[in-house]
Parts: sequence; C-alpha cells; structure tokens
Amino acid sequence: MKSPNRLQRLLIITYIYFFFTIAIIAAFSFFVLNKQILHYFADIAHENDTVQSYKTDNTMDDQDNENNEQIFYKMLLQTLLLFLSLLTVAVYIFGKWTSSRLTTPLRSIADGIRDIARGQYNKRLNLKASYELAQIQDDFNVMAKQLERMEKEKKRLEENKQRMLVDLSHDLKTPMTTIRGYIEAMELGLINEEERRQRILRLISDKAELVSELIDDIFELSKLDSPNYPFNVQIADIAEFTREIAAEYYEVFAEKNFIFQFEIPKGEINFSFNYTWLYRAVSNILSNAIKYNPPGTTVRLKLFTTEKGVEIHIQDDGVGIPLAIKENIFEAFVRRDRSRKSDGGTGLGLAIAKQVIEKHGGNITLTTNGETSFVLFLPKKYPPI
Repeated sequence: MKSPNRLQRLLIITYIYFFFTIAIIAAFSFFVLNKQILHYFADIAHENDTVQSYKTDNTMDDQDNENNEQIFYKMLLQTLLLFLSLLTVAVYIFGKWTSSRLTTPLRSIADGIRDIARGQYNKRLNLKASYELAQIQDDFNVMAKQLERMEKEKKRLEENKQRMLVDLSHDLKTPMTTIRGYIEAMELGLINEEERRQRILRLISDKAELVSELIDDIFELSKLDSPNYPFNVQIADIAEFTREIAAEYYEVFAEKNFIFQFEIPKGEINFSFNYTWLYRAVSNILSNAIKYNPPGTTVRLKLFTTEKGVEIHIQDDGVGIPLAIKENIFEAFVRRDRSRKSDGGTGLGLAIAKQVIEKHGGNITLTTNGETSFVLFLPKKYPPI
C-alpha cells in the first residue's frame, strides 16, 4: 500500500491558509479605504451645502477638485501601507511556522549527514516532523546504526588480525626456536648419548609436525574464507558418516581413559553435505575435547533429524570453557588454555569448524550450562555457495 504524501498535503494546506489570509487582509484594506472614501465624500457634501452660496467661479471648483484628488491619493497610500504592513506580519508568521515544520527538520537531517560524514556513527535523529521527513529520519537512524555496527566490526577485525599475526608469529617461532636449538646442539656434538639423541629427534619431529599442521590449518582456513573457493556437496548417508567418526574415535577416547557415548539413528539418512570438510569440522571438536579435558571425562556424540535439517551434538562434562573466551571461541588462534602452550593445538580448529558449517548454509552454537555442548546445524535446503 502506497504511503500518503502528507508533506505535499501539508504544503497545500499551508498555501491555502496563506492565500486565504492575504484575501482577508486585502478585503479588510479595501473596506477601510471604502469607509474613508465614503466618510470623505459625506464631509464634502456637507461642506458643499453650507458654502454653496460663496462659490462664484470655476477657479474655486478646480482648486477643490485638486484638493480632493490629493486627499484621495493620500487615503489610497495609507490603505496600501496598511495592506503591506498586515501582509508583512502574515508572511513572517507563516514563514516561522513553515520553517518550524520543514526547515528545522531538514537542518537537523543535514547536520546528521555531516556528522556521519565525519565518522560520528553514534549520532541519531530525534525530531517531530511530517510523515515523509519522519521516514527519512527512520531510514537515517537505521543507516547510522548499520554504519556504527560495521565500524565496530571493522575495528574488531583489525584487532583480530593484529592478534592473529602476533599469535601466528608466536606459534611459528616457538617450535622453530626449539628445533634450531637442538640441531645446533647436535651439530656441535653436545648430545652424544644415543638414547638422548633419539629422544631429541622425536621432539624435533613433533615440533616440525606441529608447524606443518599449523600451516595446513592456515591454508585451509584461507580457502574457506575465499568466496570463490568451490565447496561441492553430494547426497550421502550422514548417519553412516557419523557412525564412521564414532568408530574411529572410540579407540582414541578409550586410550585416553575417556568415556565415549554416541547416539545415532538406525537406518539411512540421505543428506547433502561435503564429506571431507564436515569430517574435519566434527573431528576438530572431538579432538579439542581430548586436548583440553582430563581423563574420566564423558564425551557424547549425537545425531538428530529435524524438520529443517540435521543437528550434530558434541557434548562433554569436562573443565568447560572460560567465560573470558566464550564470546570469541570461534575466532582464529583462540584456545581454552590462555597460557598458549606449544602442545595445545593450532587454535584454528573451531574457526575452521565454524566456516565449514556456514559453508553448508548452517550455523554452530555453543552452550555451557553445566557441560560444554556444540550444536552443528545443517539445513535441508542447501543454498549454492
């Protein structure tokens, strides 16, 4: 439904009132002029009756006519000045009224636009105006709110980028420094015992593997961040997919003295998903449960079907996630262990998992009400990416 043009209606009504006022002023001025003329001629007629006997020639008549003409123009001038005075007052009043209804809101809008241009995105308009100007005000406030949110997001991304660079340099420098130190020690012949030599070689191998894993994770995260990266899905049995993950991690949890439980529907559940990337997302969360929880922790893997899609639940009753990092747990290089030990993983697992689920058109949520629970939601209607 088309909105009423109230601003146009207001202007039309204003102009009607204005011209109506002018008409009243003109009628009043002519009324005053007419009264003066009638009064004047009534006086003239009275004087003519009393002094008729004294007028003896045409010279006196001409002088009287000239005097009458001057008096008439004087009355006309007085009436015109009265009309102009009243018209000036009317114009001033209507000008002030129109200004308060139109000019003042427009000035406020212009000031708001200048504030936005200066980067003051927290500015909001709050004025009383007609329907159209009120719509402009609402749209302006929505725009300002969006720009403010975008500016905060930009600052947050810049801070995250800076933090990521610092964390990345730390994660690369720490193992490389260890590797370099041990290699120099071996080159100088400071490590002679074979058993110690083998232990150091294993340590070097572990550090090199950690660096390689970090580089691989960064590469994978950069691919997922790219909008042009092909993300293909195929219809497959997601229940069997979940059972395969459960079977693979069952022995891993058993070796770490974890209690692993799973709940997967029987039969087939055909669904569109990317097998490789979804496996990476689920395995990252399961691996984190092992890394950050003590032995004896219970870990549950569940698969549910809903009207809108499927949900994969991964829960544990371990140490939980600190509140300080809960809000940004899915950002790169964020770890539960704030001490950033070199064996605590790359800090990219949950960031990759989030990107994978969002590439499927779904979302991932975290709740910590007594236990840590990740819910991976995949919609049925998968949007092409």
